[in-house]
Amino acid sequence: MSDLVVIENQVAFTNSLAIADGTGNQHKNVLAMIRKHKDYLDKFSPLAFKTLMGKPLPQGGFARPTEVALLTEEQATFLMTLLRNSPKVVKFKFDLVQAFFKARDLLMTGQMGLMQKHAILSLALQDEKDLASECGKGLADWKRKRDSLQSAILAVERQMQPELTNFETAYEAVF
Repeated sequence: MSDLVVIENQVAFTNSLAIADGTGNQHKNVLAMIRKHKDYLDKFSPLAFKTLMGKPLPQGGFARPTEVALLTEEQATFLMTLLRNSPKVVKFKFDLVQAFFKARDLLMTGQMGLMQKHAILSLALQDEKDLASECGKGLADWKRKRDSLQSAILAVERQMQPELTNFETAYEAVF
């Protein structure tokens, strides 16, 4: 599953940053549209917001935090209907629908435990790599953690492999 749709507490959702990036819109404009249509979005489920910490700056400290809206499948689908259909937006709509269906399939098949472990370990590895690129000390720390994280990811992938093979075979049989 891509980073486009995330599953937490058995609920699939995306966020306003992913929609802004995928459609080529500025994040502030996507948030403005969400706030403008909040009454409609709340009818699907209460609209949730989250503040993401800013990225580390080369001179030290962090960039400003970013507020993002967390959108369920229904909320994201409604929001996407409000956007103009440029070729980039149409492709993103397709990718988003596909990601939500894949998330739903994963929830139904019980594969989320391994998928979540894989995603968490992969994100941890990427976070450590990002830190390593910021400073020399981070590089030394990353080198110490890299091998164990990569080994843990490979172990989870080996556990996933038989299940994913059966999942893809069953999926192809349906279509």
